[in-house]
Amino acid sequence: MDFDESLPWRDIRGEGYNRHIGPIRFARAGDSEWQAALMLDSRHVNSGGVCHGGVLMSLADVAMGAASFEAGGAHPCATLEMNSHFLAAAKPLHLLIARSRQLRRVKALSFMDCEIWSDERQVLRASGIWKYLDSREPQPL
Repeated sequence: MDFDESLPWRDIRGEGYNRHIGPIRFARAGDSEWQAALMLDSRHVNSGGVCHGGVLMSLADVAMGAASFEAGGAHPCATLEMNSHFLAAAKPLHLLIARSRQLRRVKALSFMDCEIWSDERQVLRASGIWKYLDSREPQPL
């Protein structure tokens, strides 16, 4: 999957862990589809010399969470459940692109799926459920 420069990319705001692994770029790519991108560097490598699985799962969590946030009208949400399937290794200095889709929304729940690609290889497939939190004012991403 190639990086689509025509999308309205922006950095995801984040402190702590999100800032540590990022920057993560994020863009709406369709009616119920969003993309996130992360350039791998030496911080993301495990002892085997490839991207650590936790980085892939973190990118999937951030991508699906940010997509749920936007699909929910900028209401904060939290991960209730996430399932991940590792399909291939991602190599350092490669760009990861996560494609997230909202499959369904029921009241306060958002059902999501995500594919992460490194070049033309799918490296992870994930799905999850996000819960929209209380009725606080919508927040910027």
